[in-house]
Amino acid sequence: MANKEHRVKQSLGLLEVCGLALAISCADIMAKSASITLLALEKTNGSGWMVIKITGDVASVQAAITTGAQFAEQRNGLVAHKVIARPGEGILLAETPSPSVIEPEPEASEIADVVSEAPAEEAPQESELVSCNLCLDPKCPRQKGEPRTLCIHSGKRGEA
Repeated sequence: MANKEHRVKQSLGLLEVCGLALAISCADIMAKSASITLLALEKTNGSGWMVIKITGDVASVQAAITTGAQFAEQRNGLVAHKVIARPGEGILLAETPSPSVIEPEPEASEIADVVSEAPAEEAPQESELVSCNLCLDPKCPRQKGEPRTLCIHSGKRGEA
C-alpha cells in the first residue's frame, strides 16, 4: 500500500490540431517545454485533424498542453485541447498499445498449411499433363530439361 501512495498519478493530455506538420511541431514544442511522454500522434476522421496524446505528471501535462495550444493558436490550427488530471485506470490502459499481437500468428500458419497443400495437389497433375515442353505431346517420353533428341517429334519440326 505504501508503494501505491507514493506513486505519482499520471495525467492524460489531448491536443487536437489541423494538419500533420503542425501536429509534429506542437509535439516537439510540448516535449521540449515539459517532462512528458508522447503516447500517440493519431489522424482523426475527416478534415485532416490530428490528435496528440501525452502523459506525465499533472503540472507537466498542463504546461505542455498550454504551450502546444498557444503554438497552434498562433498558426490558426488549434481545434481543441483537454487535460484529464487523474484519468480512470481503464483510460490509460486503453490508450497504450499492446506489445504483442496474437492474430497474425494463426493466419500465418493457416497460409502455410494452404501453401503446403497446394503443391501436393498440383504435382501429380503436372506430371500427367506435361511431359515434353517442345512438342507438348503427353505421349512423348521426353521430360523438360532432357536432350531434344529424346523427343519423338525431334526430326519432324520445321516440316509442314
